[in-house]
Amino acid sequence: MRRMESIGKYRVVKELGRGAAGRVYLADDPFANRRVAVKVAFPEALKSSDEAELYRKMFLNEASLAGKLVHPHIVQIHDAVVEAKLSYIVMEYVEGGTLEKFCLTENLLDPAEVTEIIFKCVRALAFASAQGLTHRDIKPGNILTAGGTDIKIADFGASINKVSDRTIVSQVGSPAYMAPELITGATQANEKTDIYALGMTMYYMLAGRLPFTATNAMSMAYEVVNMEFDPPSKHRGGAGQDLDAIVMKAVAKDARERYANWDEFGIALAQKAIAGEPKLGEERERADSERLTVLKTLPFFKGFPENEMWEVLRISKWRKLPPGTALIAEGDIGDSFFILAGGMVKVTRGGTTLNALTSGDCLGEMSYLVQKSGPRSATVTTTSDCLVMKIRAQDLRQASHSCRQLFDQQFLRVLVERLEKANQQLSVAS
Repeated sequence: MRRMESIGKYRVVKELGRGAAGRVYLADDPFANRRVAVKVAFPEALKSSDEAELYRKMFLNEASLAGKLVHPHIVQIHDAVVEAKLSYIVMEYVEGGTLEKFCLTENLLDPAEVTEIIFKCVRALAFASAQGLTHRDIKPGNILTAGGTDIKIADFGASINKVSDRTIVSQVGSPAYMAPELITGATQANEKTDIYALGMTMYYMLAGRLPFTATNAMSMAYEVVNMEFDPPSKHRGGAGQDLDAIVMKAVAKDARERYANWDEFGIALAQKAIAGEPKLGEERERADSERLTVLKTLPFFKGFPENEMWEVLRISKWRKLPPGTALIAEGDIGDSFFILAGGMVKVTRGGTTLNALTSGDCLGEMSYLVQKSGPRSATVTTTSDCLVMKIRAQDLRQASHSCRQLFDQQFLRVLVERLEKANQQLSVAS
């Protein structure tokens, strides 16, 4: 077979994989100047026959999601073409492979890293659920790794859309990750069945094995429905009883005993992450699950959609500082601004106290607003233990338009509030 040189406007670099119904290629997108993965369907795979009909529905379903599921932890679908001679889907290219490699006993991740990965899966699936989508085929092979604990959930082709009430396909799902009520036919796929599948993925990553010993699909289905099993710590020391509790709740045989929704599952994971407190002055990154939880409590970020909050986490540095630490010194040159995630600071000029700021307040934002580095007009000193976010002005300027716009709105609100406060003080003084 002659090597494919291009697919539409995309220049093929190499083949990444193939199956009975199509191939996946690595390609260059010359217009967006990026690498992409292109899934090409064989024409005969979309024609008549039961299997072809199944694949066609999954392919068209995935194609219909182009541009709709935009989340930092979901593989983005950039483009889709469905024609008689050539049908393909153009997706974000994720280089790191799948989570399957981290389920091998010789390659298991630290439990804290597993917690972070599953938290990001939870937030991605919560986003999809808010769009009306149930994934239906969550497993390690459908979760791609993008470096560190960053992941991208792929293959929404089997998903169902409860908003449009459009059931796409019924014969999907991997028995080891299918909730008992799906196997018995007691219910259709829903949020609780996806929670079960992700819980089983977490089990596998912690224990290095699935809890079942069956060697074929029929036996696997029987074990899923009828057999109880040990928590992951029984197979791997160090997993811990707290993680056991999280996993076993997610994979409870009775759906009523599982987490009620994605938010409840995410809170349990975030609380586990928060248990590891960094020391004062420590520069290392806090767990993303903890930082996202903190962001959602801060007044400054009220109204920020979660996508933009993830972007804020990407461009910010966090430190925990003791009382008496100078964040900003009068006369110094700098282009960063700060947001207090916890604690209090005082603002002074020439030794005179001008203001006191607390959790959720921002400071030093003029370096961003005036679009140049200049001498600081005041000194800012911590007056208690503080958790501080630092964002460089140049990093924010390179953020997405929607993220910059949200910051601009908040900075404007802050400036107006401070101007009103200053006017009130002048009125009292006069």
